[in-house]
Amino acid sequence: MAIATNNQMMGLKGKVGDLVTYRWRGKWITRTFSSKPHNPRSEKQQAHRMLFKQEVQLAGRMNWVLRETLDAISAEHGMTACNYFIKKNQSAFSAEDGMLAVNWAELVLSEGPVAPVAFGAPEITERSTLTVNFERNPLHISSSNFDRVYVYLYCPETKMGFLTAPVYRRERRLSVVLPESFIGHEVHLWGMVQDQSGRWSQTIYIGYGPVENTAATQQDDTDGDKPEARTMDYSNENLEDSAKEKASLREAPGWSVGDSNSRPLPCEGSALNQLS
Repeated sequence: MAIATNNQMMGLKGKVGDLVTYRWRGKWITRTFSSKPHNPRSEKQQAHRMLFKQEVQLAGRMNWVLRETLDAISAEHGMTACNYFIKKNQSAFSAEDGMLAVNWAELVLSEGPVAPVAFGAPEITERSTLTVNFERNPLHISSSNFDRVYVYLYCPETKMGFLTAPVYRRERRLSVVLPESFIGHEVHLWGMVQDQSGRWSQTIYIGYGPVENTAATQQDDTDGDKPEARTMDYSNENLEDSAKEKASLREAPGWSVGDSNSRPLPCEGSALNQLS
């Protein structure tokens, strides 16, 4: 594939011999065209196609987030956000018994020059609120207190995920109540930062843990003293440990992000305008 820098002088458009020229995202693209693509349909090729299909499905489920976090940088490479996500994460994808296996800790959901924050271990407090404290500028590079910090949560079993509403870098804490749909399933957390010009930081993998239905425990809490906050073992180290060795999260009836007045971000929406 070639990118024409001055197509007006070349005067090309459409198909010429084995070449086809077209305009995409403001650029003129020239590539070879084959009317008879080679398609051996070998066992290995079919397995590769099945794996790629599952990668596309994963990117599709995360598409509304990727369009926010990777759209600008993917356009610089002449790709859509989903295609860039798939290409960037090839090292995180593998096949196990014909199914897609994902190294969630290596997954890239955002990319850019913005200074990251350093997330601490999440804690569970009263009302099933998951709170993550963070150091606002661990690398001591140029940043703003008004940069926006997000956490993305994804449940592979239910294939559901969402991006929290943002908090400012200066706040050093982000809180969210886990939804009922996550109960009984494993949830992964990533953090990312966006500056005021729309650029993003690199993805920070916070960790994962099983969400346990502890309705009985919550009932006990209402009959006794106010429960203390519990530190969660959400380290991204030793990811091969079983889920039973990870701390369980508590049942969550709804969403609350940032503070008691925050509203949840719907799965098909964007949180980029929550702060003003």
